[in-house]
Amino acid sequence: MNTASNNDDRQRALQEATEWFVRLNNPLVSDETRRAYQIWLRADATHPAAMQDVSELWGALDQPAAQLAASGWHRDTPAPIPTPRPRRPAKIGVKFAAASAVLTLVAAILMWRDPGIIDRAFADAATRPGERRDVRLADGSLAVLDGDTALNSDMAGGRRVVTLLRGRAWFDVVADSARPFTVHAGQVDVQVRGTAFEVDRDAAAVTVEHGRVAVSGPPTTDLEVDLTDWQRVAFQNGRLSTPAAIEPDQAFAWRRGLIIVDRAPLSQVVKELDKMAPGHVLIVDRQLERTTLSGTFRADDQETVLEALRATLGVRTLSVPGVATLIYR
Repeated sequence: MNTASNNDDRQRALQEATEWFVRLNNPLVSDETRRAYQIWLRADATHPAAMQDVSELWGALDQPAAQLAASGWHRDTPAPIPTPRPRRPAKIGVKFAAASAVLTLVAAILMWRDPGIIDRAFADAATRPGERRDVRLADGSLAVLDGDTALNSDMAGGRRVVTLLRGRAWFDVVADSARPFTVHAGQVDVQVRGTAFEVDRDAAAVTVEHGRVAVSGPPTTDLEVDLTDWQRVAFQNGRLSTPAAIEPDQAFAWRRGLIIVDRAPLSQVVKELDKMAPGHVLIVDRQLERTTLSGTFRADDQETVLEALRATLGVRTLSVPGVATLIYR
């Protein structure tokens, strides 16, 4: 069997092992399901190893999951004081509690593996990880959305306002002197009348291709910077950076389906990897975060970037498709 076939078999075994892992951790798992799992486990010599890899991966994710739970992400308001309720039969209460636990577990897993799922569900326009999309706004302006991006737009009356909920987008704005075009993106706001520029919410950065834009920080900072052709600014450490010249081919490479990195720290590379496919990419060994990588890669080929990391940096990776990829020594 050739290498490609071996890789396909391994990925298939990992996918099936992940499904079995989730089923077996269901508090309501049946004896029939357990017997079916044992049959699957013995059906192929690769299955036990795949299950071991999945178990180790989820074990490694225990700490991030515990931190997520401790953060109280699921509690926007304090829990209400419970009021007395009529007693129910114990059997029904146990089933209800078990079902609630399963739903909570499933929701937590979905939110962890795809944090953008809520933003995208309620956005006017959105892309999944690995997807890019051109969106024509109501005023005729063009928005190009990178992977895992979501935005809302309000073009009613005299307004032209876009809220970038997550991700990265490039805008080619139709000139209209009477109606400035505004983008709200977390820590930064951008105002223009007609130009082409990029806003990266995650990096709190704005890059101008041509024209002129005014970039401001949070309202409490009273900060504003003017940018022009091939300049970039970011909000970092409580202030807007000095406008810096950028390399055009590298800055907007993602629009051409490419990722170009030049001595980029691994922490930055991981952010690009997260946009390429569903699931998280995690650096287990924090000492690796400052390790750098250079190269040009296709934006839809996560595995090629991971192979470059393994070959040039000597790291190892462990992946469960659609769930997570660990990078470690």
